[in-house]
Amino acid sequence: MPSSTESGVDEILIKLLRAYSPTGREENARNVIVEICEDLGLRVEIDEVGNVLASKGVGGRVWLVGHYDTVPGRIPVRRRGGVISGRGAVDAKGPLSAMLMAASLSKSPVTVAALVGEEGDSRGARHLLTRELPPFAVIGEPSNKTGVIIAYRGGAHLTLRCKAEGGHSSSPGVSAVDLLIESILKMRELAPSREYDDPSIAVTMIRGGEASNVLPKKAEAVLDLRVPPRADLDSTIDDMASKVSSDCELDVGWTVPPVSVKPSDPVPRALTRSIISLGGKPKLLRKYGSSDMNLLYGSVKSIAAYGPGDGKLAHTDKEFVRIKDLEFSVNVYMKTVEYLTSK
Repeated sequence: MPSSTESGVDEILIKLLRAYSPTGREENARNVIVEICEDLGLRVEIDEVGNVLASKGVGGRVWLVGHYDTVPGRIPVRRRGGVISGRGAVDAKGPLSAMLMAASLSKSPVTVAALVGEEGDSRGARHLLTRELPPFAVIGEPSNKTGVIIAYRGGAHLTLRCKAEGGHSSSPGVSAVDLLIESILKMRELAPSREYDDPSIAVTMIRGGEASNVLPKKAEAVLDLRVPPRADLDSTIDDMASKVSSDCELDVGWTVPPVSVKPSDPVPRALTRSIISLGGKPKLLRKYGSSDMNLLYGSVKSIAAYGPGDGKLAHTDKEFVRIKDLEFSVNVYMKTVEYLTSK
């Protein structure tokens, strides 16, 4: 049974889930977060880009950093049999709800930073870098309640554009779509597998063609490149660009460096210690994707990621989180803040 210090985190999550907030359209959820923070007795600040900073006390050495934007796609918000489902239940309103509850109950000063744009260009985290940060940060991302995330791959969003003269589809002319496909296949020679320690590249969007009997003059694809912590992102992008046809160009958009921290660093050690003290068996995790931890890593003394929810459900139509995992995570966050504050 949840204790009085845990009750309420489920209601917080349901309120957040009902405020649909895909990246770039976070305002409704922002207003809900402000109301929740005021109800919890937290001091609230909203910065220039829409990040919500909710504080308990003054001069805290620990920030709990989550995000309240989600990928697009509505999922009915439901509570059934100890489970809450809805868009963002896993990534990452579940962790954020637990962070807000933990901050309200904390006996030590702490700030929860609810960021915007994590699923996009990470504008919330990038803006956070313009201010002085505390020595310790815990990133709120799903880690199955007992996982401690110590590494994320880096990545870049690439746009490949190809042009050709076109012509009748029965003629031997050149198709921009063919050039696009050929370039992608050559780029994939540099990323032949989906193993964690190898680069990977995925086609996420593709456009081309105007009619069924006309060779396309233009074609475009959006590619998601990922690199492991040991790789150099810029060099990998240059290698990919070298594979592109001379009639194509590769534009680089959003980029984020890979990150890896030592398990013995203060934040992962404090998270591990907290999980053990609550009867859990911690696991160290390395994630295939990226998070705001990639960007904030160099601006704090120590950092790691943790939160309720199964990361495999993130960005799917089956997002759900168990209430007991939310409650467990509240206590993990509280104990972690306590351990780090005493340092």
